[in-house]
Amino acid sequence: MKKVVVYQSGTGFTAKYAGWIAERLGCEAKEYKSVNANELTGFDMVIYGGWIMGGMVAGYDKIKALNLKNVVVFGVGMTVPSDEVAEKIAEQNQIPRDRFFYYEGGYAPQKLGFMKKMMVNMIMKSLEKKENKTADELHTLETFKGADNTSKEAIEELVAFCM
Repeated sequence: MKKVVVYQSGTGFTAKYAGWIAERLGCEAKEYKSVNANELTGFDMVIYGGWIMGGMVAGYDKIKALNLKNVVVFGVGMTVPSDEVAEKIAEQNQIPRDRFFYYEGGYAPQKLGFMKKMMVNMIMKSLEKKENKTADELHTLETFKGADNTSKEAIEELVAFCM
């Protein structure tokens, strides 16, 4: 089965997961902007990864529009991984739940543009003001200081699904 990992990465965390997945599957990882859409139709399976903001997987709409037969999607965000988070993102992006995998990335403020940095700062200030923060909210605030929370072990379920 001919496979390819295609990704869109804003700060490098999605690219890191794409590389790990491609390595485990024995295929190539390609940045979305370097791929010709017609090229993707030549693959039996396309594994697409994008960063998440506001619950949306960046670039997935373009992949979905191609109507490829066999697409598996992973999203990378700052929220602590859970089935609830993955279900919500899959539903919001209209991705079949069994074909969506969520991974925690991190925060690299030096790699963000002005607008994204402003949005993150608004979220951070809102969380800082909140009383009785949950463990996940405290984790997010800690991540906002700058962190790499990627986990190579996290990809194993997706890899098994794609074998």
